[in-house]
Amino acid sequence: MSKKRLDFLKDAFRGFELQFAEDESNVVILNPNYDENITVYDDEYEFIACFSFQHRHFEDEEDLIEWIGKIISGNTFAIEFFNNDQRRFGSEIDTEELQGLTYKKLEQFTGYYGLTKLLDVVDSFKIRSWDGKNNFDYTMICEENGNVVINQIFVGIL
Repeated sequence: MSKKRLDFLKDAFRGFELQFAEDESNVVILNPNYDENITVYDDEYEFIACFSFQHRHFEDEEDLIEWIGKIISGNTFAIEFFNNDQRRFGSEIDTEELQGLTYKKLEQFTGYYGLTKLLDVVDSFKIRSWDGKNNFDYTMICEENGNVVINQIFVGIL
């Protein structure tokens, strides 16, 4: 295992409590708002960062710091899609993409707008934010006229 390869996170996130694993293989950046923390793993060849439903692989420290900064600053959120309460796939969504969110925008965002429609593979989605104030759960409903609407069913900190 690399020697304290995650120490750079101490300087990058001074204002946060960091918990390092005894073997230095991972570090948890504790969320002061609620229990959705950021965990960074060091597998010697890359860093793997996890927040809520989302995880990303990084080869360099700068990209990792930038991604974590976007999560903490509230510019990027984790988004996960479900079908019958089973996780199907996820990603991240930026503040701008979240503005005026519609089913059509979600189809474009996910790529399910051709022969296979988004509603064919999922029936709900969840968005999670670092501060918890922008946590949302939605269901997707097909109306009698064929229009699909997204229905907000939860907002706030869990």
